[in-house]
Amino acid sequence: MSRPSLLRTRADLLAYVPVAVTTTAAAVAGRDRTHLVSKLALAPTLAAGVAATRSARTRGRTTTLLVALTGSLVGDWFMYRSGRTEGAASRQHMRLGASAFAVQQLGLIRALLRDGARPRPVPTAGSAGVMAVLATLDSDGGLPDPVLGGYGVLLGSMSALAMGEGGSPRARRGVALGGALFLLSDAAIIVGQQYATTPVRRAVADGVVLSTYTTALALLVHGLRDDPRQGVAT
Repeated sequence: MSRPSLLRTRADLLAYVPVAVTTTAAAVAGRDRTHLVSKLALAPTLAAGVAATRSARTRGRTTTLLVALTGSLVGDWFMYRSGRTEGAASRQHMRLGASAFAVQQLGLIRALLRDGARPRPVPTAGSAGVMAVLATLDSDGGLPDPVLGGYGVLLGSMSALAMGEGGSPRARRGVALGGALFLLSDAAIIVGQQYATTPVRRAVADGVVLSTYTTALALLVHGLRDDPRQGVAT
């Protein structure tokens, strides 16, 4: 792909990268309003890129990605609210966020399956192991939350399918890395809730969660925007 074509098809990253850096830095620094505004701009920025290049793919793929990114936007809002409330209210916001992110994961899984991605032993075992440990931590000795558990199954499935793409004939290493980072981001949320008990630890946890999440989202959306059966968009 020529440089002008690359700039045209990936132009949304020129806006997305500064927004991603801003929302991560604002969370670490405790700049709440800046963090909220920039975080809620993440999914719409990528969605604008998908819409602008819609002629390069089928209508179904464009719709799938736009629905997934809508789930991202709604999930980002409720996860933000979860971090600003306590007790039962925080848990309810987290459940609503997980439900919205489930829509996101279903969209990503659909795109991966349509591209021929299938479970591979090592990525599947790794993803399942991580999710089992996180479920144990989140349940705190009780029964796992069914809503969060259901989302975890979808996340683990998406991550396993995506990580398997790194060794596929197409060798979509960006998709594989995105799947791994998405899993790491959600793992950091659960671990942070358990062990980030000081302001410094919370800042570090926020930095890890957001830097991995924003990177993963861009890698997955850009990796799945173009149907490999049709070639890379130009």
